[in-house]
Amino acid sequence: MTTETYTARLAKVREAIDKLLSGSQSWRFGDRQYTRADLGTLERMERRYAKMAAREQAAAAGRGTRNRVRYFGW
Repeated sequence: MTTETYTARLAKVREAIDKLLSGSQSWRFGDRQYTRADLGTLERMERRYAKMAAREQAAAAGRGTRNRVRYFGW
């Protein structure tokens, strides 16, 4: 498994969307060839990777997920 960041994956998906919108129906990532691109799938991937990249960047900046403590009256 690669250690590629979600930010890098997001960039690749956005590049694929740009190529698709410019008229290309196939693209290459590394050693893999993708054809008959589906814009809906790429858009879903973009949304997911954007959320994950934001979390990744927040964690790197020290603003990761918060721990919440709740006190109940006893």
